[in-house]
Amino acid sequence: MPQLADRLAAAGFLSAGEEAQELRARAGADKALLEKLVERRLAGEPLAWIVGSAAFCGLRIWVDRSVYVPRPHTEQLALRAAERLPAQGTAVDLCTGSGAVAAVLADRRPGATVIATDVDDRAVACARSNGVDARRGDLSAPLGAARQGRVDVATAVVPYVPTAALGSLQRDTFTYESALAYDGGPDGTAILRRALAKGRALLRPGGALLLELGGDQAERLAGDLHRLGFGAVSVLADEDGDVRGIEATLAG
Repeated sequence: MPQLADRLAAAGFLSAGEEAQELRARAGADKALLEKLVERRLAGEPLAWIVGSAAFCGLRIWVDRSVYVPRPHTEQLALRAAERLPAQGTAVDLCTGSGAVAAVLADRRPGATVIATDVDDRAVACARSNGVDARRGDLSAPLGAARQGRVDVATAVVPYVPTAALGSLQRDTFTYESALAYDGGPDGTAILRRALAKGRALLRPGGALLLELGGDQAERLAGDLHRLGFGAVSVLADEDGDVRGIEATLAG
């Protein structure tokens, strides 16, 4: 199938060459299987579901079908969190999905304790397949009181798309992925605000909270951050200047 990359490019896939390579690697010498995989991709199914994994911060993350696929724009947050995590420290990744961020933390800080949580049984199983200590439950609920005030770094990639903006997402998104992975309420901050409060309870003084978000949500959360005792708040932006997250330090 020498024109595979061209077919993908014509369908609007920006990384057509790379995707073609992954599909070929998944199919091996089975041309019939390759055609089936290509048809699934052309229908909009996430590439990671088709080939079973996704590249993330130099790691290969296994991604089961139905589990949220880690995005490249989350890599900056994961790497910055690893920088903030002491070599023998403790990190908690809330709403972990496939466990991608937690896996990066564990890889970059092998002597640290890294725990992850998610409400979805399938996500928890997927994260565990990536070597993550994942526990089922809402945000910090599975951790109990023992971790309160003792965590060095808390991360979270929670749903943060405003409900009214869900319709502007790529047309194939909800053909395969659940709106629950995206819907952050009227202004997108409903779960972000909960994650802020839960993260604050987990962190030790001087600990870092890193949340993925977008648009003007960093400004919308400014009052919450101040009220909860966070200082040194900085915005994480990508190479195009788009807001991708915040990093905040709990005052001592």
